[in-house]
Amino acid sequence: MKDKKKQKLLLILRMLMVLCILGILYSALILFLDNQEYCHGKDTYEKVRLAKIPSQPVLNEEIEQSNDPLESIDFSALKEMNQDVVGWIRAEGGEIDYPVVKGTDNDYYLRHLFTGESNKLGTIFMDYRNTGDYTDGNTIIYGHNMENGSMFASILKYKDQSYYEKVPSMSLYTLHETYQIEFFAGIVVDGNYESIPFNFKDSDDFQGYINMIKENSTFESKTVVEAEDKLITLCTCSYEFDNARYALFGKLTLVE
Repeated sequence: MKDKKKQKLLLILRMLMVLCILGILYSALILFLDNQEYCHGKDTYEKVRLAKIPSQPVLNEEIEQSNDPLESIDFSALKEMNQDVVGWIRAEGGEIDYPVVKGTDNDYYLRHLFTGESNKLGTIFMDYRNTGDYTDGNTIIYGHNMENGSMFASILKYKDQSYYEKVPSMSLYTLHETYQIEFFAGIVVDGNYESIPFNFKDSDDFQGYINMIKENSTFESKTVVEAEDKLITLCTCSYEFDNARYALFGKLTLVE
């Protein structure tokens, strides 16, 4: 009887060992595939960045006369890759340097790259309810908060005053204009309901909203926002509570 009990015990232990090994192998496979997906997404956006550079070189005198010496964006080339492109957003230092698209919903580009391939990095995208030409009272743009720091992960750094002071603005290139995004507030919002407006009833409604978000902002800014200004909101996941979002607000200033 004792031998049979020992044999059963050994069999159970062996089965548990096999299950543990299988669990470890499965976890390793998931991590490998996850890393492969990150790498593929990163490589894809590197190729897209190359595609945005105009085939015709910019003359030295044109660079000297430009307020932004980066380069013009070749939207013709980008449109050949994806007709949904509506802009390009770039932060100093390159933490954010991506095309912006506008689809027919707010779901597709959560899981698809700019090239249309399925990938967890997704694409930086404008809310489908916006007009697409940045003329709304507030244009909302979404991006993932990725663990590897890509996409809109760096947006969360604006919870720290020192980061805002380091990077108080970004550049936004559209199909026809170039803007500077001057940030003035950032707040944590509930993603479960419509907490960010697209337009405002009147100047009082606008100013009341600006006052509210400035009062609750994670950083202080001296940027003056007036009723005629067009706003842009960059939105990504945050973790203060279930389905929390961090919304970074800026005003659009046309670069002449």
